[in-house]
Amino acid sequence: MADDPLRLSPEWGHRVEDGTDLAPLLAFDQALELSSLRRGINRDAFLKDLLSDLHHQQLIPLLLMLPRRWKLRQANLPDHLRTIGGLLETGLISPLLLATLADDLQHLLPKSPKRQQRRAIDRWSERQVALNDHRTVPLPESLDELETIVATDLAGPVETSKPSGTLTKISALGNTLCWRNEGLSSLQSERARQRNRVMAQVLNALGSNRLPSMPGGSTPFQFCGISSGRALLQQLRARGWQCRGRIRASVASFGLGASTHNSDHWQQVPLAVPYRTGLLDADGEEIRALLPHCSLEMELKPPSPEADTVLLQYYQGTEGLNGWAALNDQHRPWQNDRNNGTVAYPTGELHDQSLEEALDLCELMGAVHNSEAQLSDLHGGGYGALGFCIDSTALVELAITGTTSLFPLTLGDLWRQRLLHQLQQLLDAGLQAPEHCVGRYRNSLEQLPQDLFHSNASRSDAQRRLRLSQPRHSPFALVRALNGETSRMT
Repeated sequence: MADDPLRLSPEWGHRVEDGTDLAPLLAFDQALELSSLRRGINRDAFLKDLLSDLHHQQLIPLLLMLPRRWKLRQANLPDHLRTIGGLLETGLISPLLLATLADDLQHLLPKSPKRQQRRAIDRWSERQVALNDHRTVPLPESLDELETIVATDLAGPVETSKPSGTLTKISALGNTLCWRNEGLSSLQSERARQRNRVMAQVLNALGSNRLPSMPGGSTPFQFCGISSGRALLQQLRARGWQCRGRIRASVASFGLGASTHNSDHWQQVPLAVPYRTGLLDADGEEIRALLPHCSLEMELKPPSPEADTVLLQYYQGTEGLNGWAALNDQHRPWQNDRNNGTVAYPTGELHDQSLEEALDLCELMGAVHNSEAQLSDLHGGGYGALGFCIDSTALVELAITGTTSLFPLTLGDLWRQRLLHQLQQLLDAGLQAPEHCVGRYRNSLEQLPQDLFHSNASRSDAQRRLRLSQPRHSPFALVRALNGETSRMT
């Protein structure tokens, strides 16, 4: 397994903060091998069972994660994905292929009546929020109402989602691969996670007030008597809240998790998507890396020291919109611990005016990207075609700081032109946005680097961004070779 791009370093676990006492790790390749052997079936049959129950949004990331000898033949894929499968089974993805997939998937995936029900603008501007007990309630209009909603929801039973079909049968056998991270706690309490979820949609609804006409003819949404994210930050600070934003990057797993039960404990299986960077190292070999998940992280800390911090993130997401989402991750010490180095913060913190300007920009981008996705009837709210989470975060970073530290960036020129065209259409129709914010967004779209090809003029900056976007600490040997933890693959 010397060439396994998801190989784990034997150095992981030497620090207390690695958390291997709570989350011992098992490499993906080894977990697949052990699981198929325990089930007594061959690899093709094992993978066919697994892929039969995975949603198409997770199918392609899983194909990208699988070791080469484990990849399914394209004939075992859904008909409309066979061509893609033929490409993916030949080796690692590259930024160029990633951009091609993002564009072509809009044409290859079949039309689905379900996605016509709640499209990007509808999701972004929604005036209600779904809670953990599957109730949907109107958005609160004050902090007191927010606390009432959270407390009321927690009074009832909390249902947890369980996999169905083949995955349930596999998990029930014991000592086999389970496609979720069992045995882990969450980063915050249930009440805090509910608060995060509600506040994320509050910010999205406030951002939708910028649209020339409100969806469904509704009136502008207000929270605490104000109608914009900037004004909300100002009011929270006046009440003693501490607010900050940071650009973050961590290893992406695209919502997938895996674990396996061994004797009396769960072993966690780190997942990631390896890719070819198109850049050479000092020895003339192409650098391989792991795709990052990037976002603008925002913390809203109440004045009471006992109160939970509201944790949110802005990005172009697989959820079907460009906007804010709750930062409600399970605690994965190998991937998303904000204190042990597995999350990179490549730039300085945003406070006060710079954070307010970032929120203005997020609201403008939400209006433009979600409008383009809905009017052009794009799959997944335009995810990929209008940029991945990396691209949307880099647009914000470039607009606010004048530079970006993220890699790889794949937003193509065609979609940049369409976003600029959509921006102008919205402005002509009466979009509310500060002039300086519009100018920064335009400049970011025009100046954002593109990592599909490089020349002597762009190569050094690409290498700089590649290294800055790496976590400072990781169990993955590929990451450790790039971030300086090891001088070579060990």
